[in-house]
Amino acid sequence: MFQNFLSITILFYLGFVSSQAAACGNHFYLNPDNFGVIRGAAIRLAGLAPPEPVFKLKHPPVAKAILGENSEITIEYERPWRSKNVHMQLKSTSGIKLNDKSIALDDFDGSIRIRYSLETAGFNSITMQVNGEHKGQSIFSRRVIYVQAKKTSIEANNLQVSVR
Repeated sequence: MFQNFLSITILFYLGFVSSQAAACGNHFYLNPDNFGVIRGAAIRLAGLAPPEPVFKLKHPPVAKAILGENSEITIEYERPWRSKNVHMQLKSTSGIKLNDKSIALDDFDGSIRIRYSLETAGFNSITMQVNGEHKGQSIFSRRVIYVQAKKTSIEANNLQVSVR
């Protein structure tokens, strides 16, 4: 009896559960925009689409900066009406020096500028974590911006022009 139950369970698992369902929760979500109107609505209703982020951030995925010079990144944000005590904490790798470590997001939408200087070339990143309260729950979201060093021509700085 137990062997029949075990074989039926294994057959059911292999036959009806896709390989996506066996993955972790973050990789299981489907993008409803890829499936059209009706299928996309069904995916949203079934709860297979990722939830909308509470704190929305719009930023470039990769920023380029010149070594040793001050640079800035502009980030647009939106937060819901019922949110409060919202602030952004900034962390960076050892190759980046940030001017601000924490920024309060007082307005419901707007843009902020993150000022930094690139100290060393390599794999550098800025991690932004937005913390706040929404509907009585403490919520945070985390984003990463990768920073690359711009290639500069050393010869261009030492050019001499002669007039004939």
